Amino acid sequence: MKTLIVILLFAVSSQAMIQCPQNACMLVRCAAVTETNCLGRISKNGGYCGCCDACIQHIAEGQSCVNLLLLGAPSTAECEPGTHCDSKTFTCVHGNAVAAPEPLPSCQSELQTYLGNQQNGVPLLGARKPVCDTNGMYSPKQCSGSQCYCVKKDGSKIDGYTANVWESSGQTCQCARDLTEYMASGLIGKLFYCTNDGSYQKYKCVGSVCFCSDSNGNQLGLQTAPIGQVQSLKC
Repeated sequence: MKTLIVILLFAVSSQAMIQCPQNACMLVRCAAVTETNCLGRISKNGGYCGCCDACIQHIAEGQSCVNLLLLGAPSTAECEPGTHCDSKTFTCVHGNAVAAPEPLPSCQSELQTYLGNQQNGVPLLGARKPVCDTNGMYSPKQCSGSQCYCVKKDGSKIDGYTANVWESSGQTCQCARDLTEYMASGLIGKLFYCTNDGSYQKYKCVGSVCFCSDSNGNQLGLQTAPIGQVQSLKC
């Protein structure tokens, strides 16, 4: 029992030392985590500071799971499906202790971790507070430190579109998001008019016809102009 208490105290102390410096992911080289070399399940962005994918190894029924009970210890393993970690024997036993909740979408999961660490006073220097949409995915615009930038639905950064925080009130990143998804689809022929911060221009052209558009690229009003006279639009 004394040994377990010491381990628990060490885990809590270790958690307090976790720091995520600004641009931490630029300094991290991620090891390849695939279904071939991961004997368990792959946790998307579950590694150091959310930079890399992590392999969560499965612990067989009857094996020790004491590490899963350590507060603040990084989760690198879990009891295999159909079992749970028994708090009395510290082993994986058959059945579920409680009904397992549905896994949170990636953004909600990161937000929950951020808020939990903040509540516990863990100094995650440079860590971003993610902004999630109504489906739990990442909103197109995210901010960290003094910079705001555009991301895909999975939270990965879209290069080339940034803005200073104090100049980002009108930044939506919707154009950068739509352009990236369109290019990934393999389709061609559609034009996107994005600003330097990833927002839609005040106008949009389809074929040879241009019109005023809102922050989502949807047409505003009935005014149109040929593509060669786009500057005549009063948007």
